[in-house]
Amino acid sequence: MATKLKLGHSLCTSLLTRVARKQLTVRNINTTASVFAIEARWTAPYLRDLAKRKKIMEEKGLFPQDKRSEYIEWNYDAELYAFGKRLQEEFEDEVLRAALTDASYIRQEIQRQQDLGVSSPALMMSSNEELSDGGAKVITDYSSKFLRAALPLFPEEGISAVTEYLSSEVVLAEVGFGIGLRDLILCQEHPPAPSTAARALQAVVGALHASSGLARTQAFVRDFVLAHLSGKDINSIWKVEDPMKVLSGILARSGCGEPEPRIIFQSGKNTIQAVYQVGIYTDKNFIGSGYGETVGEAVEQATHDALRRLFHTTDSTTPLPFGPAAADLTLKESSNLTLQDWSLEKAKNVVSC
Repeated sequence: MATKLKLGHSLCTSLLTRVARKQLTVRNINTTASVFAIEARWTAPYLRDLAKRKKIMEEKGLFPQDKRSEYIEWNYDAELYAFGKRLQEEFEDEVLRAALTDASYIRQEIQRQQDLGVSSPALMMSSNEELSDGGAKVITDYSSKFLRAALPLFPEEGISAVTEYLSSEVVLAEVGFGIGLRDLILCQEHPPAPSTAARALQAVVGALHASSGLARTQAFVRDFVLAHLSGKDINSIWKVEDPMKVLSGILARSGCGEPEPRIIFQSGKNTIQAVYQVGIYTDKNFIGSGYGETVGEAVEQATHDALRRLFHTTDSTTPLPFGPAAADLTLKESSNLTLQDWSLEKAKNVVSC
């Protein structure tokens, strides 16, 4: 009898459990928005507005930027060590510290100690001015030699213009910030000004020269500074003034006739969408072409195209050698031909007239 009661009790318990489970079943319904992580309609405009406000405040200098050195886990020694390892370069510790110490930081520290009552502060620190001058010379010297070897037909005026562009404050500051100097530079202002970052990068080059020699320094300049030319049009950096006069002089020194522009194609004449294609000829030989909304503009573009063909700086020209390809490049000490001396015979150009 007891066994029957136990069986009946277990059956009732099983049935009640099943009923309870059926009654308490919870279904998870996933909407399309939750599956694809779609936020509310107002989220994207809200974030865009915040980003726009932040950019405006940064441009006006109203947005506070925390110094990385203010964080509790900041270790300047470890950061300097990691900096060299990231670049795969070996720096002497004291030289690298000097390269990243701006003169404004030393003046600030002296003033701070004087305010605390120290009459004659004794700081065992040196600024990066001397290293910066040495690094600037290495950058300018190597850039000009590299460009002369890579672009043997490019006039010396163009080599000087491109070298000046690579040594400019804007380019050097961009490279310096790109390799992580923003938080490593010891200076008065924060974030560092572009001039401070450019000077620090030049000092880093000078520190590498003092630590690892000229060969490693030139490779560093090639990989980080000269690589800034990758994807850029050399002709947009250096623009020839009065291109028709320059082209006429080159052809005259080469024994060729005067350049003669001719309209090859035109469309939409006397409309706001007019376009002209003009070709430049000398002694009935085609040497360049260009497009423009007016005939004069097309002639100017065609003249520039003819000069690019002579200097071998067209879009189809072999790109500048970087990486392993640059190892086989022999640096050129002597200057390239100037515009006043440039001729087909001296340049041994393949273009014939």
